[in-house]
Amino acid sequence: MRRTLRVLAWVSLAALGTQPELLSQAALTPADSAILNSQPLKRLVLAPALLRRVSLLAAGLDREVVLCLQGKVSGDTALVDDFTMPDLVSSTPDQVQATPCGTGTLAVWHNHPWVGPDSTFGLKTPEDLCSLSQPDLRTVVADSVPFAVVSVGRARGPIVCWWRRVQAVINRHVKFLPRFPSQWLEWPSLAGTSDP
Repeated sequence: MRRTLRVLAWVSLAALGTQPELLSQAALTPADSAILNSQPLKRLVLAPALLRRVSLLAAGLDREVVLCLQGKVSGDTALVDDFTMPDLVSSTPDQVQATPCGTGTLAVWHNHPWVGPDSTFGLKTPEDLCSLSQPDLRTVVADSVPFAVVSVGRARGPIVCWWRRVQAVINRHVKFLPRFPSQWLEWPSLAGTSDP
């Protein structure tokens, strides 16, 4: 039986309040507090087969797409092992609009195609592209899906990062939300890998 890759996507709210770069964030509104209290899921577990599938998909795309990741909930953990693709309204190399994911979606995935360094946005490496832009943040905050996942495609190897929806709510005023240090993965290659 395959070992499940445990991708921990948790950050305590107390720890978030002590990080210097987050101290300048606006105070939470009562609506924000209600959102935070309604989100009991703290961890995201991606099945290795799903991780390989979305990473291979991202590696071959030159436009952004959206997938609705599905699975089951166990305690405070989302166990994700499958996906569906919603209807796409528009798709370009740097943005995507899709119809909302259906009930039971535990994470919304989308890809960012790597095309090279871009000094305008401070992108030096593919890892820098593993972030949520302001439009991404608005979408995550407006939705009720517990997690957001980004894969950087067309890079030297798979790069995946993720955020809890509550992290997007707390950081919704930033220009872009980079990956958190413990919330991303990178492999040299998917070729010949049975369990990353």
